[in-house]
Amino acid sequence: MVFKMEDAKDVWDKRHQETEVAHTSVEKFQRSKSNGLSKRRPKQGSANMIDSDKTRSRMAKRERILTNLQLSSLPGIATFTDRAVIGMLKTFAGIHRDETLRKRWRDDIRLTYGVGSFHVEMIFGMNAGWAVEGAVGSDYKIDATYLSPHVNMASRMMSATRQYKVTILFSQAIEELMSDQARAKLRHIDTVTVKGSSVQQRIFTYDARHEGVDFFLFNRPDEQADMDSEMYSANIWNTDQDLRQMRQHISAEFEDEFILGRNAYLAGNWDAAFRHLEKADEIMVETIIESGYLGSSGNGDESDVEDDSQSELGDGPSKALMAYIKREGLRDRGRLVAPKAWGGYRPLTSK
Repeated sequence: MVFKMEDAKDVWDKRHQETEVAHTSVEKFQRSKSNGLSKRRPKQGSANMIDSDKTRSRMAKRERILTNLQLSSLPGIATFTDRAVIGMLKTFAGIHRDETLRKRWRDDIRLTYGVGSFHVEMIFGMNAGWAVEGAVGSDYKIDATYLSPHVNMASRMMSATRQYKVTILFSQAIEELMSDQARAKLRHIDTVTVKGSSVQQRIFTYDARHEGVDFFLFNRPDEQADMDSEMYSANIWNTDQDLRQMRQHISAEFEDEFILGRNAYLAGNWDAAFRHLEKADEIMVETIIESGYLGSSGNGDESDVEDDSQSELGDGPSKALMAYIKREGLRDRGRLVAPKAWGGYRPLTSK
């Protein structure tokens, strides 16, 4: 996804600053590498091997330092990250605002024949880090591909949305780069390790629901959207109609109850965690029903009401944590107890 972040001049100025940071680090590393090699004296036998091992170790350490250049040190990274996240959330809103996707595709017999009602959905996973870009394909078709552990992590985040029944998942790396206003809107839903990594990290979602939201009312001309982008302010998280309406089913009571449940779950107090998470899920169901967010996706068209069986009530993360507690928890005198090896995180089993 490409998201307009700021004026071209600002982009080039910040790119120049970032290049200077990276090149300065590279030059320091190369000078230290050159000095280290020039000072090395030839030795005999095992002493020579020890010296060589030490040199390689120092070089590997310097390479790790260079590779782990902190993204948070780059100028404007909070705004950059906020806008990337907003780009995904606006895509979510746009899908449920677009007349072709919302109605015409749903009624197209070529798509619905044999499978019933058809509707378009997207899930998103997001991570921050470096990647190697390259071209793959043939003489007839070439695509860009991106390879790195950070790309794999983004893929894991996207896959995990199905487990938690959410639209979008962010890694801890993304959350740490965002502005304070944006962080306040995210929900820490679990602490996990993913396949291929032993690193424990918190994962977050932005609660986005389209049922009961009239995104059609919030449509703006492209010129207005471009102008709003150029005048970006972190306060957009509190004022933008799309961002506010997709979270309208989240109440303060629900957030408080979920936090109590999540914290008890991570601390290993699973019996209390289950009670709080169950209560949070009940609050979500009540809010959706009482506020009229059930079934209809809004957009000013009553024919756009989905079958109730397709609209899952309740809170996906709460249900996922409760299911894990019931599956992995032990019973002690009628109480749910965490396993003795519980360390405050769990592995995600799917890629």
